[in-house]
Amino acid sequence: MAGMMEFVWMPHMQLETLANVKRCFILEDLIDEFISLEHSDMYLQSFLNHTLESDRLALIDCENFCKKFKHLRVLNLGSAILDQYPPGLENLFHLKYLKLNIPSLNCLPSLLCTLLNLRTLEMPASYIDHSPEGIWMMQKLMHLNFGSINLPAPPKHYSSSLKNLIFISSLNPNLSHYHSGVSKSLCELHKLECLQLVHEGRMWQLSRMVLSEYQFPPCLTQLSLSNTQLMEDPMPALEKLPHLEVLKLKQNSYSERKLACVGSGSFPQLKILHLKSMLWLEEWTMGAGAMPKLESLIVNPCAYLRKLPEELWCIKSLCKLELHWPQPELRKRLRAFEDMEWRKNQRGSVIYNCSLAFNFNCNSALIDQQMLDLEPFDRSKKINIT
Repeated sequence: MAGMMEFVWMPHMQLETLANVKRCFILEDLIDEFISLEHSDMYLQSFLNHTLESDRLALIDCENFCKKFKHLRVLNLGSAILDQYPPGLENLFHLKYLKLNIPSLNCLPSLLCTLLNLRTLEMPASYIDHSPEGIWMMQKLMHLNFGSINLPAPPKHYSSSLKNLIFISSLNPNLSHYHSGVSKSLCELHKLECLQLVHEGRMWQLSRMVLSEYQFPPCLTQLSLSNTQLMEDPMPALEKLPHLEVLKLKQNSYSERKLACVGSGSFPQLKILHLKSMLWLEEWTMGAGAMPKLESLIVNPCAYLRKLPEELWCIKSLCKLELHWPQPELRKRLRAFEDMEWRKNQRGSVIYNCSLAFNFNCNSALIDQQMLDLEPFDRSKKINIT
């Protein structure tokens, strides 16, 4: 059936049938046989390798493959390992999707930038230290997925390019070299929705990032920071992003002791907030009306955090709170909040539209203390602490 639908190639197929195949989806170890085909008149448009084996591909086979199948729109070599960027890819000028596994690659070749129809570029095993300026010519590019990648500052004559880019996985702001260039490149990505800023240098090589000097695209909905070594509170610089829904501050992103979200209407669309490895965080304050749509809060760890903002309990959408290693003072305050809410509910003066679940990790074993919903007409916020 798959062969009749021009979807798959199998070893027993005749060449005249093979010539009609447009899409190939490989689930078994057929990739070596397929690449070594002598038939070169195929109008193959999609090639997807989903075998589990990490075969190592010879560059000559890849080059021959690119010569044979010049009509490819989708090329996914999956887990197959390449020792370097394969020659001949620049001939696949119809490509819209490209996924390669090149762990040793740390510099994007300029020839890649000639694939002007490319929309998605995935090299999750590659950590790119240098990208050519020509990447700004790729106006149709929408998704960049790397282990990490450095983007150069956009040249003046390319300033309107990459206008369709909506996703960057692990952008590495090479802080010691072109801090202002990264900021400039970000503000040009007007449609960017998802961004991870990750500095991959060694700790002793880190230059601290000054977040207030960055101009983030206004369409951002997801932002993650890792290893950025912020010296200043990131919240004032981020709270005005109008569409931000997910914010993750991960390891070594911020190492100071205070966080403050005090702006009127700060984080108007934020739903998920993760504070991870903020080891020295002691004080967190919020202004009235901040984070009105927050649903999930994770603080891991919170060993020095003395209390959570009182304004947090006024957020009716909050339904998940996960605290790791809370100190006794914080646990005591949560018990007091539980008692207060129980008394209010008994008097019928406060009815909330959600139930609140707490997860505690106190001594390396995660204790799920989930709240049971009450009857539909009386679903109250409630805490159980053991």
